[in-house]
Amino acid sequence: MKKKLTVAAGALAAIVLAAAVAVALVAWFVGSAGERKEEAHRAGYPHAAANAPRGDERQADGKAEGRGQAEEETDEESGDGETEMVGVEAEEKSEEELQEEEEEKKVDAFDSLTDKWMEKEGGEVTMNDMDAFVAAFKSVPDKRKDECLHRALNLVSDDHVLLLAGILFDKTVEKEYLELVFNDILNRDEDVKKLILPKIYKDKTHPCWADTAWILDVTGETPNKENSNE
Repeated sequence: MKKKLTVAAGALAAIVLAAAVAVALVAWFVGSAGERKEEAHRAGYPHAAANAPRGDERQADGKAEGRGQAEEETDEESGDGETEMVGVEAEEKSEEELQEEEEEKKVDAFDSLTDKWMEKEGGEVTMNDMDAFVAAFKSVPDKRKDECLHRALNLVSDDHVLLLAGILFDKTVEKEYLELVFNDILNRDEDVKKLILPKIYKDKTHPCWADTAWILDVTGETPNKENSNE
């Protein structure tokens, strides 16, 4: 019996010793791990702190970045504005060019009609011919009328002078152009003047009536009063 108790006591002591050893080992392992972690933290912290930007540097970097973004936005807005202005100028220029082209077409139409009658030999001028010639002239832009009319006065022959007379008889045409045609008629053959002047004399409201009446009176070719509006 005593022997059994001795064996049990020895086993219990062995168990207690083993437990104590295990606790000691755990305590050492935990302590060693904490020390290594602390050492690693102490070793890495100065490096991180040294590389970290100071407060004033971070603020300066933030301002610089803000200015950079603002400049980029301004450049983009400026670029968009310049592109828009170029587009507007191109559009305005295009409209102006279109208008000039349209005016040039009207000038060409009248000049072509003048050339047609210049190349035509003989042939009677009808009322439709006169109306077409007058309409073509009136459609010419005002700034080009003078040159077109002078060209027609030089190219239209006496055989087709009624084309010019159509302009002279149209009192809606500006007075300066009526007078140009009137003076041209006076420099043409007598047969032309005898054909045109009496027709003007019949209309006292015509801008060239006074000059016509004086010329006919001087030449003794005044129509009978019964044929006038007197």
